[in-house]
Amino acid sequence: MGCPNHFDRDISPWSSTFDLGVIFSEIHHVYMDWSGEITSGLAIRYSNPDEPFPKDVGLSSYLGEPFNWRYADIWGGETFYPNTESFNELVEFIHGSMSWSELYDGQGKIIIDYEEYIMISGEYIEGGTIYLNEIYLVIDGDIIPEPTSLLLIIMCGGILRYKTRT
Repeated sequence: MGCPNHFDRDISPWSSTFDLGVIFSEIHHVYMDWSGEITSGLAIRYSNPDEPFPKDVGLSSYLGEPFNWRYADIWGGETFYPNTESFNELVEFIHGSMSWSELYDGQGKIIIDYEEYIMISGEYIEGGTIYLNEIYLVIDGDIIPEPTSLLLIIMCGGILRYKTRT
């Protein structure tokens, strides 16, 4: 889908519409499968601005339109600062009690954005960086075969049944 592999606080969110070319009768789970590297940002507390400390940064992916968004996110970097922290995670989209019916037609919109924690008693003074090596949208659902595929399956079943009788 042309997703960039570098994200930081100066880069606008990336978005894309997609068409999976299938129709679902039911969707059980939706995941973001991503791998890459995170370098934390530096933050300060207003009460002690002379002692910066590393603070996790993250990526969030959103499905749908505002107010009906589902999201999956990944955070890291703080533990290994100033080095990068690798990640390879399969993260389920959080959707609450809503169904996935808007994805039944196999079409949708995905947004990926760099994130920093909201701090009431401090702020980031240096942003982190995130590099994506791979990213996949994974949908666990029941696919409705297209009519041609369904006809082919029925014909093959009939041929196999005929051959087993002879």
